[in-house]
Amino acid sequence: MDNHLMSSFTILLLSSFAATVAYPARNELQPNQMKNHHSSVSSYNPQPKDFPTEQLYRAYLIIQRFKNTIISDPKNVTATWIGHDLCGETTYVGFYCGSPAGGDKKLTVTGVILNGYNLHAPTLEGFVNQLPDLALFHAASNNFGGDIPQLTGLGYMYELSVAVKDLQLQARPKRDIPPDSTVGLGGNTHGHGHLGNCIIADFNFSFNVGIGKGHKFPGFTDAKALLLNHNNLSGPLPSNLGFSKLSYLALANNKLTGPIPPSISNLEDSLFEVLLLNNQLSGCLPHELGMLTKAAVIDAGMNQLTGPIPSSFSCLISVEQLNLAGNRLYGQVPDALCKLAGPAGRLANLTLSGNYFTSAGPACAALIKDGVLDVKNNCIPGLTNQRRPAECAAFQSQPKTCPAASTQVTCPAAAASRNAAAPGERKVKDYSSYVTYATLHD
Repeated sequence: MDNHLMSSFTILLLSSFAATVAYPARNELQPNQMKNHHSSVSSYNPQPKDFPTEQLYRAYLIIQRFKNTIISDPKNVTATWIGHDLCGETTYVGFYCGSPAGGDKKLTVTGVILNGYNLHAPTLEGFVNQLPDLALFHAASNNFGGDIPQLTGLGYMYELSVAVKDLQLQARPKRDIPPDSTVGLGGNTHGHGHLGNCIIADFNFSFNVGIGKGHKFPGFTDAKALLLNHNNLSGPLPSNLGFSKLSYLALANNKLTGPIPPSISNLEDSLFEVLLLNNQLSGCLPHELGMLTKAAVIDAGMNQLTGPIPSSFSCLISVEQLNLAGNRLYGQVPDALCKLAGPAGRLANLTLSGNYFTSAGPACAALIKDGVLDVKNNCIPGLTNQRRPAECAAFQSQPKTCPAASTQVTCPAAAASRNAAAPGERKVKDYSSYVTYATLHD
């Protein structure tokens, strides 16, 4: 198995998801197998009656339409996307089926994992956003172009209870998936089929589909994961990104442009990690980013963002990794932000290098000494490893259009109550323990 497949799957273990996920070993069909496979199905044109459910027939049509747009498939993966068996042993590599708990429990496509197949297609629009039951889309290390697909039109919202447990990654045949599994992102979720050797992870979480709008249960949250690092995505982030109910968003190493949309504040109750590293995002660092009070990872490093750090960032009581390096930020590093590495929060790493900050609050000095705060290559007098004075002066002479950081901030009520009830605890973790960072590994 490719090393990057192991690492990218490990990230799912370390996420807050709870499910039974089947993940195939990266073994493309051999030429002789492919030949036999083609001979049996290439002339077969499946009809609606050939599919176990209407949902699978609709998914089949969407997959075939997307297949026809693929320009390059060096691993010949799409050769398996033939026929009516979307949940089979060797057919439709990368697609996973499940029977969500609740509702009619009909089999449907719940996950797409195309990580590392080097597929080349002009866009994902009309594909991922047309699979209404999708909970996970992981397609890092491909060459998908165009804009980020609109996710707000997906018909189903998954309800899941988050329960973190000590889990073990293990290889075993898919036929060994426990029969009481609530849902799987794999072929047959109740243990009646095989996939040969595959990697599975027990996440101990359940989907409940079909719950009416506005109906919530304590401890439950909508969740989706969109993992699209290392592609060729371009254009702006969707203006309605915040209405997608994403929990994990990884868009590093693409060519995305424009501002971070203000609607991102609507992800306050769902977003745990956001990775926008190494794009071409611009505009002012938005106040709304500081409203993501459940986020453990906020990484917008290596972009073209500018402005001061908004005072709302003092509300990020759950953030552990905050990276804004390599932008065009300026002003003071807020003392309130640095205090999140103390009793007020969980901040373990604050990377602000490669900007144009001119001062730092008193609480920040201790973080610099401890290695928690990196402010190298800025314009802060008295510190080592700063920009040349002429470079700083040239930047300061440029007009500034972003609003000044406010001295007053109102944090979301939920964040304020959590902060009062349970002071944070700083814990240094390996980057691979975060879902979005682990997807960066090839």
